[in-house]
Amino acid sequence: MSETPDRNKKEYYFELAISELDAGNLEKAIEAFQQAIQADPRDAKCFSNLGIAYELSGEYDKARAAYEKAIELNPGHAPVLNNLAALTLRSGDQKTAAFLYESAIISDPLYVEPYLNISRMFMELNLFAVAEPYVRKILEIDPGNAEALNLLGVIANVTSRHQEAVGHFQNALRADANQPAFFSNLGAALKGIGDHRRAIIALEKAAELNPNNLSIMNNLGALYRETGKLEKAEHFLSRALAFYPENPFPYLNMGELYITRGDYRNALVFLKKYIALVPLDLVALFKTCGIARMADRLCDVVAEMESFIRETDPLDPRRETVEAWLKTANRNDFT
Repeated sequence: MSETPDRNKKEYYFELAISELDAGNLEKAIEAFQQAIQADPRDAKCFSNLGIAYELSGEYDKARAAYEKAIELNPGHAPVLNNLAALTLRSGDQKTAAFLYESAIISDPLYVEPYLNISRMFMELNLFAVAEPYVRKILEIDPGNAEALNLLGVIANVTSRHQEAVGHFQNALRADANQPAFFSNLGAALKGIGDHRRAIIALEKAAELNPNNLSIMNNLGALYRETGKLEKAEHFLSRALAFYPENPFPYLNMGELYITRGDYRNALVFLKKYIALVPLDLVALFKTCGIARMADRLCDVVAEMESFIRETDPLDPRRETVEAWLKTANRNDFT
């Protein structure tokens, strides 16, 4: 690789590479960035953008090498540090990712992306108290940042500060009213303060913007069931099951819906499907056994009762009940 830069050639290939990258022609973009680097091997932006092209192509090791070379050439470039941190997090190295995000923040304290990304990382680890100061720092830099307002609302909601969460989600929607996740999160916070009417309005708006979203359909179904609007509950839960038949939670909510209706046989059908997908949910497993007894179908849940007895603590008082039901089921089978 020549060390003597040919700047005209570098600029030609760099602009060509950016054009190909914008058009989604990743192979051509990579080739052009490589040509630009041959023309000027000391230009950090060529390596940085080559890393982006490699990452978009799924060639993560090559992307890492390009980002690391860009940082070697320009050690304080915050966007590259942020990109390398995200790539490092993808590999599961959270400690190094956090260090790189912090390095990006130190390099450019007004650049909000690493604050957002490190916040999301800590939230995924359920470290909400650690994430919150980063989110609040974003709002010091950019008070109207919609995503930061949404993240702060999520943190407030999961830490049982539901009324505060409502305010943050409302502010996020004032900044960007086209995000279904914001309406969905607002619905969850409103439910948390017991305002079911407005929670349904928020979730319905979320469904309007993103009609096939699993979480929105499932949450709307559950909320309509809780408020006694069973036909609407069934509508959304049926849609959730149609689009996401491998997800367990619509089955659980549909089971609850049929319990509300007093239709224990159909409730048992859905609860068994849920248990098949989440076999170690002992609360639901016990409920399934109980609903089977109420439906006079204990014989249908012998395997589930045996599983419950295997998985529970010997001192769990529910075991005695399930053991009695199991004896009844076996006796009925024998007769």
